[in-house]
Amino acid sequence: MDMLQSLGMSKDLIADLLINIVSIIVLYLVVKKLAYKPVKKFLDARTERVEAQKAEAAENLKEATEMKEKYDELLKDCETAKADAIKEGIANAKTEATEILTSAREQAKEIVDKANKNAKEKEQETIDNARDEIVNLAIDASATLLKREFDDADNKRLIEDFLDSLKSNGDIDA
Repeated sequence: MDMLQSLGMSKDLIADLLINIVSIIVLYLVVKKLAYKPVKKFLDARTERVEAQKAEAAENLKEATEMKEKYDELLKDCETAKADAIKEGIANAKTEATEILTSAREQAKEIVDKANKNAKEKEQETIDNARDEIVNLAIDASATLLKREFDDADNKRLIEDFLDSLKSNGDIDA
């Protein structure tokens, strides 16, 4: 205190100074106890919430990235499945087209065979009709030439012999 007095301070001033210093220290301790700790507690809680939100955001980002990768893989699988389905559809269409063409060719062959058979039948029928007509004409001609009647069996036998001789010579096709 002597030192403070030597500086020109009075005792009252020194006492006021000491009271102010003690008041400041007490005020600091009270404020620290009443305000600082709750504010620090609030700030710490807020910091923890922010850190938790950051961790949650990082976890959400990780999950979103994983889901994106999963969906990309599913999309790739879908594209592959779509391409496979298209290839299978094309293969099925080609198979069906081949079956249809084969069936159409078989039907066309059957129609041609049937037409050939009908043509041969008509040709044979025409030949038979022509032969009968020739036989009738020959009978009429022979009857006129010979002025004599042969019975039908004789006439037919003579004409058939005549036609057979023509066939053997290759003059007609039967």
